[in-house]
Amino acid sequence: MLNALRLSELLAKNADPRLYPRIFVMSPNGTLMAYSTPVDIKELRDQAALISMAWREHSSQSSSSTNPQSPTYVPDNEPDPQAKLEILTIETQHNNIIVRAIQPSLLLILVGTVPPSRKTVFSITPEYEGDSRYPPEEEPFSSSHGDSNSPAAVVSVGTPGGSDRGKKRTPSILSTMSTRDKDVKLGALHIQRKKIDALTAFIRKDFDAKGFVMPDDSTFP
Repeated sequence: MLNALRLSELLAKNADPRLYPRIFVMSPNGTLMAYSTPVDIKELRDQAALISMAWREHSSQSSSSTNPQSPTYVPDNEPDPQAKLEILTIETQHNNIIVRAIQPSLLLILVGTVPPSRKTVFSITPEYEGDSRYPPEEEPFSSSHGDSNSPAAVVSVGTPGGSDRGKKRTPSILSTMSTRDKDVKLGALHIQRKKIDALTAFIRKDFDAKGFVMPDDSTFP
């Protein structure tokens, strides 16, 4: 049985008011299981409903047909209804929302802050089994290629134009940085992604040790 109180305490301890003020767990149909405090419960339920719709919409789409970073990407490939959605990143003007599947019927969500200067933006990036990490852990090869946090820059990583082909790339400045400095350089979304990855691994390990498996989502009202 899921101990919602202890899980909520764990989420509250891992939340950070500056970078990721809200962390919660829900079923794919939007049923809230645990969440960090303090919280506006009405706002949280509205957020859970929107996340549920987005997760359901992308959970049946093909990895190769939706993520150009995937090594199996083939333009115009037919969607694979059996593709397993693992992570969904929703970027808006006001926050970053990262959704991870702890188990098939249990999702972990981290809501992160963004700089006040961020312009109006809305994008959803799904990651299926085998897809590349988003955002990538390396900067684009040159600052002249644009903002390293923009979707266009992310997609272009590792696929230089013809004029760059065959040229020897200069080693990234990130290779000489400390882990902390590298994280800061790569931005808030990267730091938020690292946090939810680590928290997901911890919760999965705890559930595995206890033999806990969340019941199928269809059993919830």
